[in-house]
Amino acid sequence: MAKRKGAGDIQTRHDERRKKRIREQKMRRIAFFSFLALVAVLIVMFFTPLFNIKNVEIAGNNRISNEEITSTVGEIEGRNLFSYRKGKIKNRLYKLAYVEKVSVKKKAFPPTIRIDIKECIPAFQAEYAGGFAVVNKSGKVLEQAGEKIEGVPTMQGVLISSAKEGDTVAFKDAEAQKIIMSCIENMEKAGIISDITVMSFEDMTNITFNYQNRLDVICGTHIDFQRKLALFKEAVNSNKLTENSRGTINLSTTGKAIYTP
Repeated sequence: MAKRKGAGDIQTRHDERRKKRIREQKMRRIAFFSFLALVAVLIVMFFTPLFNIKNVEIAGNNRISNEEITSTVGEIEGRNLFSYRKGKIKNRLYKLAYVEKVSVKKKAFPPTIRIDIKECIPAFQAEYAGGFAVVNKSGKVLEQAGEKIEGVPTMQGVLISSAKEGDTVAFKDAEAQKIIMSCIENMEKAGIISDITVMSFEDMTNITFNYQNRLDVICGTHIDFQRKLALFKEAVNSNKLTENSRGTINLSTTGKAIYTP
């Protein structure tokens, strides 16, 4: 009986080894043909015109024209969708002063590159070199305009020594610049800068701005500027003022916003 059991064990082990070899052969064949399929797919993706870029979509731009974007990026259509690097597009577009953020996406069918632009928002414009330097809230120079741009707050009472596109603006008075840019930042945080038509820093003890072409606002010094703007917003949103109210709001008195029609 022991011999028959031992012979059976040998046969079982033999059958298991044979099945294992068959499985391994199948796996090698599957791996081989999978590799061939992968190579074929890669050849189609990278070395045939099937996935050459046919469309370039641009969105989010307002001040930057499509022509300027395509010119900056260079020729894209006809390039291979998968081999063309998105980072290359981003790096080129970030050289444009108005560009704050770029998102690039690829779509396979039809082969398309989509470029989404987030533009810098102008915070003010100030006279410079016979025209106007347009600057954002962080002090980045967005452009040098030949004439005043509609819808951008005009800053008065500052002298600019340098305003190269893409670089940080430089005022002749560096200390005043720190104070002014701090005020600009607070205006932006308060959400009112887009409604300001003119702001004056000619007298740093009597900072003023005009709101919506209807309210002249007297701020006094830059001290407690954030709190003063909070008082201004509270006054504008109160029941005492309407959307058509005109006059002066004085914030220079501590803790008060005094409205005079």
